[in-house]
Amino acid sequence: MEHNTPLSTHFKDKHIWFDMAVLAAFFVIAHYFPLLKIVPLVGSLELFSFFAFHLLNNRSRFQLQGFLGGFISSTAIFLQTLNESKFSSANERELLLTLFFAVCAMLLECLFIIFFLSDGTPFVYYLPFAVQLACMGIAILHVSYNPKFAKQAPSAIPAEIVLLNDHPIIWKNVAKFSILILVLVAAMNFIGNELGFSQGISTFIVSLFEAHAILASVMTQWGAQARGFDLLALLLLILLGSTISKSYLAYKGPNLVRKRLFITIMFASLLTSATITVACYQLS
Repeated sequence: MEHNTPLSTHFKDKHIWFDMAVLAAFFVIAHYFPLLKIVPLVGSLELFSFFAFHLLNNRSRFQLQGFLGGFISSTAIFLQTLNESKFSSANERELLLTLFFAVCAMLLECLFIIFFLSDGTPFVYYLPFAVQLACMGIAILHVSYNPKFAKQAPSAIPAEIVLLNDHPIIWKNVAKFSILILVLVAAMNFIGNELGFSQGISTFIVSLFEAHAILASVMTQWGAQARGFDLLALLLLILLGSTISKSYLAYKGPNLVRKRLFITIMFASLLTSATITVACYQLS
């Protein structure tokens, strides 16, 4: 992680106050134009990541860096830690925990997106992400206290995960992500209406590359009408796409030795999430 300007210096500059004022204004505007809710949501996540990275000591635990970095981009965390040579010396325990914490951050962000972009959505629609998050928590405890991992000698101070975040809110990133959501909404409508592909197929394909964007797109379309099994099926498809892509990155990454363990946990958590979610939906 890289941040060059001390946090106290930021508060002495007007830019941080300007960013927070603009963010507050977007919250007010989004109240009258619900389609724009994605803008203050992304801005809030940017601001959270900014404070988290500045408050995190440079020598903090490797996996905590993965968790905080996962709020910015879990895919970036996977690509860096699994492929860059500077992480090859990290032991398996540290590497697995970093990946699991990055997945946890992604799932938490998904829960924020559902909460923020919907109005009174029933709890069952949170379950796919909440259950997999609980499974990731169990996996973290397993890796943390399993004697096979506990006996590993600690590696040297791990290399830093590079995610530059030296500005409270990077509005260019907010604009890019917000535009991406709106483009996905239009593209999914076009694919369904003009090309004849189902919404499920288009949702699954996009989720292989960007789970957050497609989830925000789906919730923007459904909004307060978050009802029925069709929406639940789309949420499970998003998790399926994310699980497949992250398992593929783990399989191809040269730094991870226990590939089978990671992939097994990912798919087991997905199966558990789908089973519990469908069962609760049928009972509701």
